[in-house]
Amino acid sequence: MAPPARCINRLMSGIVLKDTTVDMVNAYVKDTCSEWYEVPPGFEFRGVNLLLPSPMAMGFKRKKKKILVPFVKPCYGPLLVEVDAMDGDFSLIVERLNAAKTQ
Repeated sequence: MAPPARCINRLMSGIVLKDTTVDMVNAYVKDTCSEWYEVPPGFEFRGVNLLLPSPMAMGFKRKKKKILVPFVKPCYGPLLVEVDAMDGDFSLIVERLNAAKTQ
């Protein structure tokens, strides 16, 4: 059975961290990505509202065209998934985060 259209499973190309904590996800992103941003709970990425207990770090790996996306699955806990970046993803995310700050 295919995952629902608005599920994080349809976006990820791989799980980077699972069975972990929010602090460990944030530390991993900050340590491995030269560019990262705090995304608020409910931030929408490609039609999926990110389930987060508090703001968490989303990392960019621009040369590899990868985005590290934090997520909390209610029955599994925090995880970090790697998503293949599409054209415009990096700039769109930054623009949306900046727009949210000014509101």
